[in-house]
Amino acid sequence: MPGQLVSTNLQSPKPAIWRDRMPSLTGPRAAVALSAMAVTLAMAVPLAAQDYAAGLLACRRQSDTMARLACYDALPAKAPGTVFRGTGSQVTPPFDLQAPTLLSFESMDAIMVVYLLDGTGAVVQNLHQAGAGTASYLIRHPGRYSLQVNASGGWRMSLEKP
Repeated sequence: MPGQLVSTNLQSPKPAIWRDRMPSLTGPRAAVALSAMAVTLAMAVPLAAQDYAAGLLACRRQSDTMARLACYDALPAKAPGTVFRGTGSQVTPPFDLQAPTLLSFESMDAIMVVYLLDGTGAVVQNLHQAGAGTASYLIRHPGRYSLQVNASGGWRMSLEKP
């Protein structure tokens, strides 16, 4: 809804619904299938699975359904984070950071200015996005913060481990 701030905590576990849809294999067929999946996964999932997009693309290239689903399940879950969404000008609820955290922000319209505020309301950093697009800023120090957003349209912010 316009003018309404939505905050979502993304700490739910990654679902593994594919297990209900996979046919069960037994005997020698199971050993062959599992061996083939292990080799496929070793080739399909990048060693540095930090590159989540590359991992997704590698899984999409799998032609075998079981191997593709196993590939998706082997991808690391993204680090839990907090997401704020809204429209126009708003201030987020305060949040506490225990370690350096990456603030990613996205503007869906022409103008967005973001003020990173400390626990007292003082401006720590002035950030902006000219036009629709995304940018990020590393919050280096632990503490209590909030975000003041002034935007001409919709916006989205996320806090994640760097």
